[in-house]
Order: sequence, then C-alpha cells, then structure tokens
Amino acid sequence: MTADVTTPTTVPATPAAPEHTPRRPWHHDRRLVWLVRIVTLVTILGVWEWYAQGKSIALIAAPSKVAQSFYQLVVVDQSLLVALMGSIVTMCIGLTLATIVAVPLGIAMGRSTTLESVLDPYVTFLYVLPSVAFVPVLVVMLGIDFQLRLALIFLSAIFPILLNTIAGVKHVDRDLIDGGISFCATERQIMRTIVVPSAIPFIFAGFRIGFSAAWVGCIVAEMTAMITGVGGLLLESASRFRTADVFVAIFGIMAVAVTIQWFTSRVEVWVTPWRRGMSDGH
Repeated sequence: MTADVTTPTTVPATPAAPEHTPRRPWHHDRRLVWLVRIVTLVTILGVWEWYAQGKSIALIAAPSKVAQSFYQLVVVDQSLLVALMGSIVTMCIGLTLATIVAVPLGIAMGRSTTLESVLDPYVTFLYVLPSVAFVPVLVVMLGIDFQLRLALIFLSAIFPILLNTIAGVKHVDRDLIDGGISFCATERQIMRTIVVPSAIPFIFAGFRIGFSAAWVGCIVAEMTAMITGVGGLLLESASRFRTADVFVAIFGIMAVAVTIQWFTSRVEVWVTPWRRGMSDGH
C-alpha cells in the first residue's frame, strides 16, 4: 500500500503596494518660485499699463513712461544716481555713529543692572517716540543743513541697535559665564570670549532694523526740511506733477532698501559662521 504524497502548493506572493512619495510644495522649488514672481510682476505691470491708458500723466504714469523717465534720470543726466549716492553716504555716516554709541552702551546696560535701571525709562521713551517728531526741534538747534539729516538718521538707528544689544547680552547662557568665572577669567575676558560672541546674532538683528530705520530717517529728513538727496528729488518731482519721476525715485528708494536687507543678511552669515553650521545640522 503506497502512501499518498501531497505536493505543497505555492501561493503567489502579493505584490507590495508602491510607496507613496509626497509631492514637494511648489514654494520649495526655487525655479517655480521665481517663475511665479515673474508672472506676478508682469501681471501687475500689464494691469498698471492698461489702467493708465487715457489718463493724465500728472495723475498716474504708465510703466512705459516710468521706463522713459528712468532712462532719463539714470542714463542721460544721472541725477537719480547722484541723489542716491548723497543720501547713502549721509546714511552710512549716521549709522556708523549710531552703532559706535549703541553697541558699547547696550553691552554695558545688559551687564549692569544699575545702569539699566537708570537709563531704561529714557531709552524706552525715546524709542517709542517717532523720529519725525524731533524735526522741529532739530531744525531750531541745528538748522537746515547736513547736521539735521545726520542727527535724524542717528536718532532713527540708535535705539533698535541698542535694545537688541541689551537683549543679546541678557540672553547669554549663564552656565557659560559661570564656567568662565570658575576658570578665573577676568570681566574683560568674559566679555570678549563669551558675552560678545553670544550676543552677535542679536546685535546684527538690531543692526538690520537700524539700517532700515536709518534709511527711512534719511528720506524723511530730506523730504521734510531739505530739498536734497533722493528725498528732495522725490519731493521736487511731486511738486511739479512729474509722476513718472516720482515713481523712479520711489523705485530707487526701494532698491536701496532691498540691497540693505540683502547686504546685512550676507554679512551676518559671514560674521557668525557657527550659526550656519548649526542650522545645516538640523
């Protein structure tokens, strides 16, 4: 009698379901981002050109007229470049003076509770007060001259840098300072090797805000009390109903503001390379 031998049947394997790869959002692709930006710009210019057709150039200038005015002011007579250069030089001088005063004072106030208690009310009051409110007083004290622009730029820029410097010093890790004290480091060594390097990101954040505030203060001073610089060019063009020239001056001011933000961000990355390494690690 022979035993039946059952041949095992092979069950076909079920194919694995394909893994679903999530699609990256479009704003993570730089090419798509720039494409959307360009399309948006072209759309805005097209609507602007269409809206300005048939209207008085004194009321609104079409982009084509603005382009003609840009060529005249930048390439032919270069009046916009001269005005911008004068404003930028004045702004840089005022910003340098504000930084020289604000950074040491902010470090001192951040490290000294006594000094902060004495000066904090005055710093807060002057910070919340709009800088344009100082114009009448500054005109009486300094006259309508270069000193007026310099003073207004200084007052516009000093407080953002000062307050951010104080915040940076206060946010230094206390364990690092205690470690320096335990190794018998002097106050100067602690400031140079611990406090200042740790506060640099805050200082640059304040410098970036102060840079923009200084540019605003420069334009305000030129438009309110002086017919000079790019602010004076803007005011003069508006008073003569040269709307296309007004837009050119506005675009020049915007270009400088964008360059300021880009420049300060690049300098911050260069000065604080360890922060870039930390962000790359995450």
